[in-house]
Amino acid sequence: MALGYGLALRRLAPWLLAALGVAVLVTSALLFVGSAGFGYDYLAYDDAARRLATGAPLYPPGTAEAYNSGAFSGLYLYAPPLAIALIPMTALSADQATLVWFVGRILLLGVGCALLPVRRDVRLVLWFVASISFPVLYDLNLGNLSVVLFALGAAMWRWNGTPWAGVALAAALTVRFPFGLVGIAWILTRRVRSIVGAVIAGAAIAVATLPIVGIVGWIDYVTILRSLEDVTTGPHNFTLGTTLAVIGIGAPLTTAATLGGIAGSVVAVAVAARRRDPELAVVVALAGALLFAPFFHPHYLVALLIPAAYVANRGHRWGYALPLLGWLPGDILGVVAVVGLVAPFFARPPGDQLAAAETPTKRTARAPSS
Repeated sequence: MALGYGLALRRLAPWLLAALGVAVLVTSALLFVGSAGFGYDYLAYDDAARRLATGAPLYPPGTAEAYNSGAFSGLYLYAPPLAIALIPMTALSADQATLVWFVGRILLLGVGCALLPVRRDVRLVLWFVASISFPVLYDLNLGNLSVVLFALGAAMWRWNGTPWAGVALAAALTVRFPFGLVGIAWILTRRVRSIVGAVIAGAAIAVATLPIVGIVGWIDYVTILRSLEDVTTGPHNFTLGTTLAVIGIGAPLTTAATLGGIAGSVVAVAVAARRRDPELAVVVALAGALLFAPFFHPHYLVALLIPAAYVANRGHRWGYALPLLGWLPGDILGVVAVVGLVAPFFARPPGDQLAAAETPTKRTARAPSS
């Protein structure tokens, strides 16, 4: 009887944690809405969409100069597709649109968890972990895109090898180029259909923007990016170079550390691909996107939900701790990104763990399974 109660409790526990996660997010919403910093990033996207809706230039004069002087508020530094996609939101007031964006991303967080190709109990527990993860809560409050990109990453993983994964990658690349690491993983693992899907979807997205921003809009975007000064020194940037700088190590070693993170992420994907495990390769690529750039901000660590799900699904409960590492001091978040990159390599399926624990004699003595 006691065994039966224990089994029932284990089956019920993920649902209870998921319900607790809902309660945490509802409470967080009550605290966030109207607070200082609420929708800080989204308002920049909203302003950009409203400029397009009124026929004004997407990138006002002085955008690069404002960034270089440290005046980041209200700056839109993404490619045109995001602002275009948000034009329908301009039918609402800015405050209403910010609230809709907030609620919509909570729903997308749930969609992302549901899309993960893992066991149901892992998805439920991960939802709870996400609800108490600093990067997730920080992203929700700021109104940034990391939760959206998590959902797209979950889609890439679930539909890995299909054109739909490529569509998700094309959408992600319009806002964060480090997701190109997933494309490298697909090339190395010969996911041809996903590569073709990404190319076709990317071309379609670019063509769809032309009637609104034209070629000039894209030229302005490239010009601004080329005019930005060293993005690795901006506030709230926590690369490996930042970690070294905090302990008193200066350039060129800090620059080398940042570049080493970029190179290391590519090497990790290549190693995963050599294992002939396309699932491992795409998970490592999604985690490695954190390091495949000269900068990342704390809310980017929402991406750790992907390797966490992979590790936990293979029977390692310590995987659930990965997203919670975002609560550590910002100066060491570069190291946290490295942990997220390498963690999937230590996760083997439960069956493989059992086989490794047995002696050769015991393995040969066992009757073959049907």
